[in-house]
Amino acid sequence: MIDQNKLKSNMRNAFFELISNIPAYSYGQILETVSLKMQDLLQVQLAAIYTYNNWEQTYERVTEDIHSILKEQPFKELNLEKVMQENVQYADLVFKEPSNLKSQIIFLNPKVDPGAFLFLAYQSDCDFDSGVLELSKDELENLLTIFNYYISTKENENRNAYLVELTTKFYSLITKKNILTEITKAMDTIYPLFEYNILLSQDYEEDSSLPIKTLEFSDDATKRVSNQAFITGEVQLEDRVKEKKTCLYAPLKGKQGVYGVLLIITQNTVDFPRNEIEFIAKLSGIAGQAIESATLYQNSKHLVKDLKLLNDATHALNSNLNIVEITTIVRKKIMEACGAGQVGFIFTGETQSHMINVLSGSTEYFFTAEGEDNADFILNQVMQKNDPIFSGDYSKELSDFPFLSIMAIPMVQAGTIHGVIIILQQKKYAFSFDNFKLMQSLVQHFTLSLTNSILNEKLKAVAITDYLTKLFSRNYLEEKIQQHLNNDEKGALIIVDIDDFKVINDTYGHDVGDEVIIQVASIITAHTGEDDVPARWGGEELAIYLSNATIDEGVHIATQMRKQTENFTSPKVTISCGVSTWESKRKTDVKELFVRADKALYAAKNTGKNCVVKEEINNLV
Repeated sequence: MIDQNKLKSNMRNAFFELISNIPAYSYGQILETVSLKMQDLLQVQLAAIYTYNNWEQTYERVTEDIHSILKEQPFKELNLEKVMQENVQYADLVFKEPSNLKSQIIFLNPKVDPGAFLFLAYQSDCDFDSGVLELSKDELENLLTIFNYYISTKENENRNAYLVELTTKFYSLITKKNILTEITKAMDTIYPLFEYNILLSQDYEEDSSLPIKTLEFSDDATKRVSNQAFITGEVQLEDRVKEKKTCLYAPLKGKQGVYGVLLIITQNTVDFPRNEIEFIAKLSGIAGQAIESATLYQNSKHLVKDLKLLNDATHALNSNLNIVEITTIVRKKIMEACGAGQVGFIFTGETQSHMINVLSGSTEYFFTAEGEDNADFILNQVMQKNDPIFSGDYSKELSDFPFLSIMAIPMVQAGTIHGVIIILQQKKYAFSFDNFKLMQSLVQHFTLSLTNSILNEKLKAVAITDYLTKLFSRNYLEEKIQQHLNNDEKGALIIVDIDDFKVINDTYGHDVGDEVIIQVASIITAHTGEDDVPARWGGEELAIYLSNATIDEGVHIATQMRKQTENFTSPKVTISCGVSTWESKRKTDVKELFVRADKALYAAKNTGKNCVVKEEINNLV
């Protein structure tokens, strides 16, 4: 029979020695030493302490292997979960017959986790009274409480030191990718047996070398849990019953917001300890703040870059450029800022076959039939909704559309939509919201510059264009002829007069007279080449300068116009034409060229009208 007082004294002496030298032992060494002490004090064949492993949800022995001792005496399996649920403090392990050993389990519930039990194996003729078992239980629980507290405190110190080290490392990094790389290294170090993913929003360029996934929003149960962690900024737990796994969702939370979710997946269903959840929350919080810091730094760099881009663009757009120059500058800025694949400047206004104008400076796609059709559709969508379009997957709106990412920003001036700038990329979610905001600012500057340029061009056109015939004015004709005299080798001038025009006005009225002038002007325009200049000379007199034309070519063109006028005007009229020419080998000026053409016209009138006369040659043509 064991003396309980002596046993208590011996236990405390032995345990005090262990407690006094805790730093010198590992946890396994402590449990091994305690097991050997109990084996000696209780005079049993074997004493072994098993501690509860929360991750594996089972008891494990942290001492040396016992199978060599018990292999000759295998025992029936004990349902520990059932024993724990029934709050049994002691349990017998029944060995298979024949056996001369008996066994006993003493469950230990220290005030600091983990829980444990003491396994005893002893001769069948030996027995313990309840006092010995109670004493052993109380002393071991007190000892394990001290050991566990020390171990957990030491572990917390080590983890806190690790977090400080990790914080220093995180804050030395200035790119999100480098921070995410360090997070994966930390997870591989701390939880090598767990799966994990970093769930981020769609504006992050995915790196296939990192376990990164897009944070998706839907009604799916799993996605709802990740969304809950993202929205609330609190750790969420989920047991996947079918997969027999537990998922922990820790928000990557900074001071200004949540930037993603760290998803940890265990190999089996576990009950995460409170201190483990707190540690993971601290880890994800540090990572979130580092991501926030890097994001703010990168945003500040982008902001400086964007402001410089806007400043450069505004400076260029305020330089009285024409439409082609303006669109070319803005297209380059757009492609530089957001890596666009195609950029289209779509202006409202009716052309010959479409209700849109694709402005010069647009990329090649918008000058194809497909590009024009799709641009027309997008413009109508913008105008109907009176809102811009910003989409990372536009395939749902426009089938067979070869571009998934789109920004369509209206050109608004004085409350009126004048068109839209369409920015396209083939990849999904190619544009960030920051890209979109920058483009909106750029389009505002562009629209003002474009409308001013169009107004200026209209004013210039009014200044050099005859209001009735839409031909150029006499002053503009003289300016262009002077330029050709300075740069070309030759040219021809035709002055046209409508025969008996006063009779038309007197017979039909001035409105019909104006219509006749317009008809003749249209015939002249039809014979105009790219470098030629048709103009209204004054009243019923019109003119056309033919660039690099000889006298014979001028006579030929004039003859064609005379014939078409006679055949295709209503009421029918005829014209008389005088043709003059110049060559570089013979110096001349604008006034002289007009005087010679006018003399030829005078000769044509005196010859009988409805004819063409070339300078200094009074022959009918």
